[in-house]
Amino acid sequence: MQPRDLFDLVPCGLISATTRGDITTANDTFLAMVGRMRDQVVGQHLTAVLAPGSRLYFETGFLQQLSAHGRASEVAFDLQLADGKTLSVFVNAVVDADRDGGTLLLAVFDATVRRHYERELLAARRVAERSETRVRILQTATTAFGAAASEGEVTEALAEAVRGATDATVVSVHLRAPDGSFTARATAGAPRPLAETALLAWLDEGAEAAATGSTSPSGGTQVLPNSAELRMRFPSAVAELRAARIEALAIVPLIDDGATGGVILLSFGRPRRLDAQTVDLLDSLAEQSVLVLQRLRLRELISYRSLHDTLTGLPNRLSLQLRLDHLLTETRPSQQAVALLFIDLDGFKSVNDRFGHLAGDTALRRISTSLHQAVRSGDMVGRLGGDEFLLICEDADEQSLADIAERLRSAVRNTPLEEGLHVSASVGVSIHRPDSSREKPTAEALITLADEAMYQSKRAGKDRATIVVA
Repeated sequence: MQPRDLFDLVPCGLISATTRGDITTANDTFLAMVGRMRDQVVGQHLTAVLAPGSRLYFETGFLQQLSAHGRASEVAFDLQLADGKTLSVFVNAVVDADRDGGTLLLAVFDATVRRHYERELLAARRVAERSETRVRILQTATTAFGAAASEGEVTEALAEAVRGATDATVVSVHLRAPDGSFTARATAGAPRPLAETALLAWLDEGAEAAATGSTSPSGGTQVLPNSAELRMRFPSAVAELRAARIEALAIVPLIDDGATGGVILLSFGRPRRLDAQTVDLLDSLAEQSVLVLQRLRLRELISYRSLHDTLTGLPNRLSLQLRLDHLLTETRPSQQAVALLFIDLDGFKSVNDRFGHLAGDTALRRISTSLHQAVRSGDMVGRLGGDEFLLICEDADEQSLADIAERLRSAVRNTPLEEGLHVSASVGVSIHRPDSSREKPTAEALITLADEAMYQSKRAGKDRATIVVA
């Protein structure tokens, strides 16, 4: 095989050129790369076979590098092919100063496979980075949710997590009130009150689809990527959105047992579309937050039920005991007294016997409401059990307590009950006035004393009050 054959058949393009860049020789491999005849290449300047985007760097960077260092390795260029397409290549070059007063020798390698591999590697790296970011955001949110002790702390953690997952200008979390309206609970970023008020008003008007994402295939989240779609969806809020410089919006529903328990609003200051991975992350954060909110509400419900009577909703014996223990153990001014009013319904057993327990339960609920409405603000009335109630009063003298007892008895007598039902109440009052010279009574002792006073009222003819001082 002749040297010329080796030159032409070597599996990379070989070119020689003057130091000015005029091509003097090109092998067959290079000619095949660019799809040109030899006479279309030899004699041309090197920029003639380069794509427009590569010419500027060749002239302003590549030649200067060769002049300064005498060589260059793996420089990326795009060749301009005869059919108008481009080919990505890597070029190694050296300057042979001893040949013809200075010659450039260039080896050109097809970079298609390598570029494709690098693009795949870059794409895989970006996917990995996004996955790592997603996991980090979810872990941070999970930790914050786990530490949250209130609804406010959950929504604050949710707003921060959602803002960290996107480039939203403002993220706000709104929970649905019992009347169906949305109430702002947390905001990350500078709020846009007018715009959010307009958006929530639109949601309050019954636009359930915007909250439930019924038209969104992504599982709930809706994205309105530009001002045109915002105007179509929120025609009444156009002025507020423009004033707030909101160009795009995302609505993430908080679905609680199939119903919309709230929404997350993401406002963007420029047109914005969210990719599927980001939408999936937002949906995941929403689902996590709903589970935490459900757990907190269940805990609150359990706590409430442990301290309240199931039938009447009044504080129960445990709740009354805790309140009384607190009042008896705290340091109080000497003039402030603690009083208990023990209320027992006269002849209530006959109500259950004559009209049945359902009628008796209804009567107890109505009487409980009447008692609650008759007491002073700050006093606590609760149900001990059966037809017995207890009222805890602070800072009341005997005359005031006598007036309160009369109001309670009157409230019981005037409670509307089933036809033929008449109920009255006997009241026993025990008073404790703080005195450093006397030992403080226990809560149980004070309740017992009020109970005994109540029985005195019973023995004296019922529907009356008896007051004793501890």
